[in-house]
Amino acid sequence: MTQPYRWELMTWEAVGEISNKANTLIILPIGSIEQHGPHLPVGTDFLIADKVAERLATELRKRDIYAVKLPPIPFGLSVMWRAYPGTITLSYETLIKLICDVLTSVITSGFHNVLILNAHSGNSDALRVAAREVVEQVGKGKVAVATVWEFVGDVIKSVFETPFFHADEVETSVALALGIPVTKKPGRSPPVFRKYSNRWHSLDLTERPKAYVFRSESRVMHGPGAFGQPDKASRSKGEVLLTELISRLANFVADFLKDEI
Repeated sequence: MTQPYRWELMTWEAVGEISNKANTLIILPIGSIEQHGPHLPVGTDFLIADKVAERLATELRKRDIYAVKLPPIPFGLSVMWRAYPGTITLSYETLIKLICDVLTSVITSGFHNVLILNAHSGNSDALRVAAREVVEQVGKGKVAVATVWEFVGDVIKSVFETPFFHADEVETSVALALGIPVTKKPGRSPPVFRKYSNRWHSLDLTERPKAYVFRSESRVMHGPGAFGQPDKASRSKGEVLLTELISRLANFVADFLKDEI
């Protein structure tokens, strides 16, 4: 009988049976619990990560890649939205330690290939630190870190009218396509409050270089918390993005498992 693709639904014996199975990939979805404007739930990021991981696992099984999805990690680095009720943030050190412990447990259980699927850009640096730390300390295993938005920057540029930021046209469209509840009709939102330079850090994800500038943002609210004209969102735009995202992720995993990257 085919084993379920969700780790938490498997027995320990079933997990053990697949630990040395060829073409096995463990997927760890992670996002955040943070304000997403007046129309999206605070769990939007981790829900996106988890639902994309489900679609990816299904696609990989069609390609004879045995994908197993871990339970999602809902919390991330969300200090920038701390002024908004509902936001829960970890410290940088706590997130790194949490990811290190999870990865170490998975790899020492006999699994060699792990994909961290991240839907909250604020987690990216910490996840890369944790991945490198674990494979060096354990001395085996291979961990990839993929942030979903970075995989489809060109799609965002070509399909959407506004660049990716937060609780915007892009995220709202993806939420609609994934069945994440949009609790009220998105309204036109204010411009992005951060300063960006097309020369040094464009919001266009296909542009380089990216120089990061940090200022204190967590003590005040920045309007309703949604940006980038979420009123322009649509389910059809989200489906276009998701179709290309799943295809690219599956192709990446195939190369990752073959040690070609």
